[in-house]
Amino acid sequence: MWVFYMISLPLTVGMVLFTLRYYAAPRVPRYVLFTVGYTWLSSLSIIVLVPADIWTVLPNHSNSISLRILKYRRRTSHD
Repeated sequence: MWVFYMISLPLTVGMVLFTLRYYAAPRVPRYVLFTVGYTWLSSLSIIVLVPADIWTVLPNHSNSISLRILKYRRRTSHD
């Protein structure tokens, strides 16, 4: 799964940077570029998070460390 993260995260950041440079006007302030880039990256991060979430809950990965942490937190928060 880490290979997927290592490929998809830089690809997503690259897509956002390329799109910003392509569509932004030459005299746009940096804070506007930063805000738009942040919102696009936040919205495109679903491309990275959904497959990771699905992979985590698959039956073969039920003993993954992230699920153990969630189960432990759930168990301690209800006590």
